Amino acid sequence: PILQEPALAELDAAYARAVDVVDPNLLALVTAHIEDALADGPVPAATSDARQFDVAVVVEQMLVDVAGLDDATVQRASAHFREGEFADLIMASYIVEARVRLRVAAERLWPAP
Repeated sequence: PILQEPALAELDAAYARAVDVVDPNLLALVTAHIEDALADGPVPAATSDARQFDVAVVVEQMLVDVAGLDDATVQRASAHFREGEFADLIMASYIVEARVRLRVAAERLWPAP
């Protein structure tokens, strides 16, 4: 196998858990922004409300420089969620990002014959 199977299995399990826990519309939004930024995916659809907009701002900044996130941006986004939900969404976004980065690396570094 090209990538270590146990590590990929754990990542797949973490993603499956994220799918179970996170709002599917927000997970799709996060995935679209990550695919666009890292894998030349299609441009994400426009956000439909303040919650989606605030989440998109956080995810896009995290892709560029997570240390550059300011408290006001995080507070604005997290205000849309009950306790723990925003943390779950952020964890899910990192899981999605890892999966996309691994896929892109495999495609670019080990192209199919």
